[in-house]
Amino acid sequence: MKKLAALIFSILFLLLIARLNTAYSEPQTVIVVHLSGRVDYGMVYVVKKGVSKVEENKAQLMIIEIDSYGGYLAAADEIIEELSSCNCRVIAWIPPGAKAVSAGALIALAAEKIYMGPGAVFGACQPIPSSDKVVKYVEARVRSLAKTANQTVKSELEKMVSENRAFTTEELASMGVVEEVSSLLDALNREGGYSRIIAVEPDLFSELASLLFDPGVALVMLVIGILLILLEIKATGMQGWGILGGTMVLLAFYVFNIIGPNLLAFTLVIAGIALIILELKKPGIQVFGILGIICLTLSVFIQYAQRPYVNIIEYAPPLAFFLLAVSTFIVITIQKASKALSMKKPTLEERLVGKVGIAKTPISPAKPGVVYVEGETWTAYSSEEIREGEKVVVEKVSGLTLYVKKT
Repeated sequence: MKKLAALIFSILFLLLIARLNTAYSEPQTVIVVHLSGRVDYGMVYVVKKGVSKVEENKAQLMIIEIDSYGGYLAAADEIIEELSSCNCRVIAWIPPGAKAVSAGALIALAAEKIYMGPGAVFGACQPIPSSDKVVKYVEARVRSLAKTANQTVKSELEKMVSENRAFTTEELASMGVVEEVSSLLDALNREGGYSRIIAVEPDLFSELASLLFDPGVALVMLVIGILLILLEIKATGMQGWGILGGTMVLLAFYVFNIIGPNLLAFTLVIAGIALIILELKKPGIQVFGILGIICLTLSVFIQYAQRPYVNIIEYAPPLAFFLLAVSTFIVITIQKASKALSMKKPTLEERLVGKVGIAKTPISPAKPGVVYVEGETWTAYSSEEIREGEKVVVEKVSGLTLYVKKT
């Protein structure tokens, strides 16, 4: 009996030690990823950075804090894929007064649980442009992400796509889609009181990615790059423009390889460049150059028009105006440079006949001498006697020999 009691005591003592070791071990880690602004490839980079932090720190939870009006559907899909493959629990947090609308709402639905603060807004996921094909895809995406919801709730959530409906925190909480909390700390307490927090914020690289991977910016880089190459070809001696243009074209194609090309926009770019080349071949007509620049400008609008969740009015006009101004400037520069290079250079005779110089040596009909004309010395003949130091005027040029007379 004593041996049994000693054994039980030993087991309980070991369990107590194990519990104490657990209690005093490293605090559990949570990664908080801040997602604000446009949903684009800069935001994709931030999410990937957060997933990497999870792996580095062996975190048990990742919170994505969302405050976004939306952005590109392709970028949202890539973010959803990253969240789905994350090696820890993922929850979404929409702060008080913030919003997760359009593509931002899809990202929030990819989390296992959503916390929303008072006054937050969620939904409005109808794609722009609202093609039937894209609408059906996004509806299916919503159903897939809301897999734990019942059919009634799924039908309500689908209205975010079909009817562009948005929900308040209270409405979604009553449906069981989200939990209402007042702060991130409250959400953390509900998730087990994680005490070690690592924040992941947008940085300079993510901002640069947002700029370069914008489809409109990529198209502008392509067009300006091609025009700079034309400038290098047509205006020899302006070294460096071709290298800069080639770099921009390569960078643009790299971006299109990732985000996907828009064939109609590319067609307009090709047509615009062809018309500009025709204008440079037949200068003075001008209509070809104007039509070419119009095609290039329209290509920016087309580039955005087929990107769901992008507000064309917000993004296209500034870029289109920039492209219009830069393209016009480069085309005019090419025309002026080409005109300057094609101007007929005066012959030596046209340059020297009639010019006045000084005899550096005596000159006679029988013996040539040397004259100084237009900053250079020349061998000269004359039909009359000319003394050294006398002024002479050039009558004729034969090769590099001048025929002069007294002034």
